[in-house]
Amino acid sequence: MSRNSSRTRERIYATFADSSLDFEESVQHSLEIVADFLGVEYGFLTRITDGEQRIQQAIGSHELIQPGESCPLEEAYCRRTIQMEETLSVQDAEASPQIPSNAFETFNLGCYIGTKITVDDEVYGTVCFGDTTPRNEPFPERKALLVELLGQLISQALERRAYETKLEERNRRLEAERQRFKEITETTFDIIYRTDLAGQFTYASSSAERIIGYQPDELLGTQFIDYICESSVPKTLAAFNRVLDGHYIEQLEAEFNTKTGETVVLEINARPVYHDGELLLVQGVARDITRRVEQERELRIQHRAIEDTHIGITIADASLPGYPVDYVNEAFERLTGYTGAELGGKSYHTFLPEDVDSNVRDEIRNSLDVGESISFELLITRKDGTPLWCRTTISPVTDDQGEVTHFVGFHENVTEQERTVRLVELLNRVLRHNLRNSMNVILGNADLLRDPAVADVAAARIRRRADSLVQLSERARELKQYAQRDRSPTRLDPATLLSRIVEEHEHAFPDASIETDISTERGICAGSELEQAISELVTNALTHHPSDSAHVSLSVSDADDQVYIEVIDDGRGISPSETAFVEEGHETELEHGSSMGLWLVNWIVTRYGGSFQIGPIDNPTETGTRATLLVPAIDDEMTVEEAAQPPTALFW
Repeated sequence: MSRNSSRTRERIYATFADSSLDFEESVQHSLEIVADFLGVEYGFLTRITDGEQRIQQAIGSHELIQPGESCPLEEAYCRRTIQMEETLSVQDAEASPQIPSNAFETFNLGCYIGTKITVDDEVYGTVCFGDTTPRNEPFPERKALLVELLGQLISQALERRAYETKLEERNRRLEAERQRFKEITETTFDIIYRTDLAGQFTYASSSAERIIGYQPDELLGTQFIDYICESSVPKTLAAFNRVLDGHYIEQLEAEFNTKTGETVVLEINARPVYHDGELLLVQGVARDITRRVEQERELRIQHRAIEDTHIGITIADASLPGYPVDYVNEAFERLTGYTGAELGGKSYHTFLPEDVDSNVRDEIRNSLDVGESISFELLITRKDGTPLWCRTTISPVTDDQGEVTHFVGFHENVTEQERTVRLVELLNRVLRHNLRNSMNVILGNADLLRDPAVADVAAARIRRRADSLVQLSERARELKQYAQRDRSPTRLDPATLLSRIVEEHEHAFPDASIETDISTERGICAGSELEQAISELVTNALTHHPSDSAHVSLSVSDADDQVYIEVIDDGRGISPSETAFVEEGHETELEHGSSMGLWLVNWIVTRYGGSFQIGPIDNPTETGTRATLLVPAIDDEMTVEEAAQPPTALFW
């Protein structure tokens, strides 16, 4: 390469190395230097995008080769330039197949030399030189190499400028992010912290002073473990080691000692921070959840209290049509026999009996619609079909604006109280009725005592009526005593129970035949007074039998989750008037006082969640009575509390 080209090359290098010149100035000087070296008038830098050539910088007076001028790439000398790996050199453009004819007609450059410019392996544009006069000979290689060198320097400068622009933008974003991080850390309620791999604080946000009482500078260089309560040390150290192993820690609850000696609960999130694959530090956020933990503890206590109470509790959504229930406690599930899943989403009105008085139904609906409290007692039916009396109070729950958001219902099984009240009412009616009838008989026969002819008959009638009245009174007193006794379910052994009953009656009725059949291994969950109920049925069978040689069979068998007890005799059978109250659930005028013993049986059995039926035996060729008792069963592994069932309604 000649000395002239070497000097030119050095000048170009110096131009791009001059830090006092920006990119555009370096390009402009270089275009002038190379154009002079080539002996041409024009030099220009182009940008090619989307099939268009646009002049970025230029030297020379050509009116179409000025900054800002553009043309379709198909009409430009550069179209072929960007397709070539080496410099495109044309000594006579009009005759050269490398230059489109329309390009020559437009720009009228007789000679041309140019090279493409790439940035990050993508075509950016070209740097080109030319003159209106064709050359007599091609551009020599040394000149082509110089043009190629300029193209490389421009490419490098553009890549460097792009990199610097990206770097500046990244630094700007980093600074903005740093500022934003600083603003967040200084304004957030949480403690943002960093520790080294030994667990020493290297940074703590200003929230540390508000939460644990220490200023950030006091924490720097100290071990985080020094501030943790002893009870939380093991799990916190284990979590820190997991972070060092590359894991993220989320929602770790740990108790911290504050500067004033108090205890706060922090929820900690932590993660490892790496650089080039090397673990540098641990970064995390600690949130004060002391109040939340206290509230959750209070809620757990309240929830446990709600779940442990014997009163059923429901919560319904007041914002939805029909006020669907979205919560029931365990006591309500036990009360109704339905699970929470079965009850969820159902309206309060679905719990009302179908035959409830329409006025009561309307009163309940109207009270809920206007957001008022209401209390009522209704006879409802459990899932298994057993009836019970339920006392319900429904009250509205309001938000801070006074709007009703929910209804809370309290449901108490008052069957035992209602049974007692209604039994006393029944006894009073029976006693008044029979006392009135008996007094009429006594008074009517009292006048006959003056007549010696019939005095003995009248006296006998008076004695029978008086004895009947005394017996009725004794039965009523006995039944009332049972009603006033505390309900006390226990585990009863069927074999032992029947053995005592048989022994008692075989002694009192030596000519009678009593047999037993026990085909269950389970026990009975009822009160000890169940023995009195079964004994009453055996006594009735033997007492009212037409002969002394009565036959009574007692059997016990399984019936799902109940025990089936059956008492069968071969007597005359029981009349429908005596059993109607069991089937219909209430006494009629014709039945006053005639079945007090059966009332006692029904009272005892239903008190422990059972049922009682009595009637003639099914065989039309034989006479006799069949009494059946269904009572709760209890397995060996069950407790009495698990097996016991609530009382069912006696009369309704």
